[in-house]
Amino acid sequence: MFGISSAKFDVVKFDGSGNFGLWQKRVKDLLVQQGMVKALYRKQPEGMNDMDWKDLEVKATITIRLCLADDVMYHVMDEESSAVIWLKLESRYMSKSLTNKLYLKQKLYGLKMLEDSDLS
Repeated sequence: MFGISSAKFDVVKFDGSGNFGLWQKRVKDLLVQQGMVKALYRKQPEGMNDMDWKDLEVKATITIRLCLADDVMYHVMDEESSAVIWLKLESRYMSKSLTNKLYLKQKLYGLKMLEDSDLS
């Protein structure tokens, strides 16, 4: 008999160029499925001892990092808290700031298609 906890889920590593909101939802679902989403709330649940909380925090942090490509990982690799990593990624990739818009325009204008390649 198989339980939900025996299921394996693959989350594509976020490289900074895809849909961050969709990636974020998948990672959060993964954290929920593995019982680690509490770490994102930055508050130790009542009744949980400090050692269990630290273990949960480390596991959640590692899980998030494993879902990041190297280029994105460099921005958060020194952070010890999954909640801090989550907020940093949100501020960097969910932001509608002028800097983000300019970065996206630069990537769009820099796209090049190989000659004799199919558009799709």
